[in-house]
Amino acid sequence: MSYKDSPRIELRGRLDSLNARIILLQSESDSAEYIADLEELRAVVNRLQRCEACGENFGDDFTLWGLGSEELHTRSHNPAMYCGLGHIMPHHEMGRLAAGLNVLRTLVRETELCAVRAFSPAACPYGVGDDDGLRICHVLNRLSSAVYVLMYKYLPEGYSRVIRFGSSG
Repeated sequence: MSYKDSPRIELRGRLDSLNARIILLQSESDSAEYIADLEELRAVVNRLQRCEACGENFGDDFTLWGLGSEELHTRSHNPAMYCGLGHIMPHHEMGRLAAGLNVLRTLVRETELCAVRAFSPAACPYGVGDDDGLRICHVLNRLSSAVYVLMYKYLPEGYSRVIRFGSSG
């Protein structure tokens, strides 16, 4: 394996792409609140980039929009309790802002999978310590929850497409 095809370099590219997509979504919006919400998210991505590149420790927790990582996780798994709507089914009727966030959510998940590969024992016998790599993976996992939670905020009024689990009759 050469330097350019290492999982760590791929992860750096994915983090760059994630940051670029956030900036693009910001540039396409007229909503100051949406732009600010995305800027908080972008700050976490920038911090992840710095930690990965410099071997810094991310720390124990982060907050987005006043919510800690565990609360974001809980809200993403129980949206009916917190948002009054079950798990949403992505659809063009969700509107431009929520649809953009849905794309961002998928990019976060792809980046998380890349991080898992980059910090596997086979890929990283030395370099960023196991705990630091695991922390980066954990933060990316929580970021996908955070983006999912944020999608609810930007759904158009009356959006009702939800995923129905189990049989209906």
